[in-house]
Amino acid sequence: MSEPDPEWPSVYPKVESNTTLPTDIVQFRKEANQERKAFDDSLGPVVTDGLKVENWHNTVEDRVLAVRTYVPHTNSALGETESHRFPVLVWMYGGGFCIGTLDDDDRALREWTVEFRMVCVGIDYRKAPEHPFPAAYNDAYAGLQWTVANAHAISADLNKGLIVGGISAGGNLAAAIAQTAARDPTFQGKVTGQILIVPAIVFPMAYPEKYKSELLSLEQNADAPVLTKEKTEFYLKCYAPTPALAADPRASPGLASSLVGLPPAYIQAAGLDPVRDDAFLYARLLLEAGVPTKIDGYPGVPHGFHVFFPDMKASHKQKADFKAAVRWLLSGVNASK
Repeated sequence: MSEPDPEWPSVYPKVESNTTLPTDIVQFRKEANQERKAFDDSLGPVVTDGLKVENWHNTVEDRVLAVRTYVPHTNSALGETESHRFPVLVWMYGGGFCIGTLDDDDRALREWTVEFRMVCVGIDYRKAPEHPFPAAYNDAYAGLQWTVANAHAISADLNKGLIVGGISAGGNLAAAIAQTAARDPTFQGKVTGQILIVPAIVFPMAYPEKYKSELLSLEQNADAPVLTKEKTEFYLKCYAPTPALAADPRASPGLASSLVGLPPAYIQAAGLDPVRDDAFLYARLLLEAGVPTKIDGYPGVPHGFHVFFPDMKASHKQKADFKAAVRWLLSGVNASK
């Protein structure tokens, strides 16, 4: 899967070639977030009709948790009344646990809200290395708890579906909180699906011997565009700087003692990505635990390809696959009623 996609030679010149690791993480974060916003703005206007977008700031223990909700406007043509309630997707953006903002996936969340008739909830989280593990995990789980506690206020009906999802580091957080929710007596059964897009599932410092023969992509794609082995290890060490922290299942969900009873999962993997094999390993482990799981792989494209190169054929396929997966997860909920 590491052989470059046929379209890649025409795209590659647009890729940032700087492989230098950050020395000032605060300045790096500021610049990276500004660059991401400028890129997103270049894609044109976002969806503004058919939904309500609202920012919430909630005090959780000693910190403020920022949450952004996207709620569809009811549509009488679809038989929806003013009191209609929707399934919900709780979403975590990516950024290697070090960068990123709620704006990163704003465009996508708006589109999904309107197309799938579901409430989307974007969860902000504290960044490493100033806030190492388990800060981001704690914020993600607090965001899930907030969503459940405020379901009525955001027009959500958890019985219609509660999916947790995310991309990259956000995919890691989604997998981790799905596991915790499945073991939490106050949550059991509430989370009905998980969507993990190019997730980091087992941190390199914690690779167990029994999985090393499957986790080859870190070396195979060491010099990959967008995300190299060196950058991958840098970001992950910022979040979980010691082997003990890296081995905690809340940081490396693939190391959980049991995956039995988790909600159905959809996973995507990029062939030219250092964390590619994390996705395939986790899919195998979930299936062996009896968890309904689907995975799509995209040969020869790098980490986050669909975000930064949306016109590639692989990106169009990724988008179609994602939509099919959302419908699959929601249909499973409806079929069980």
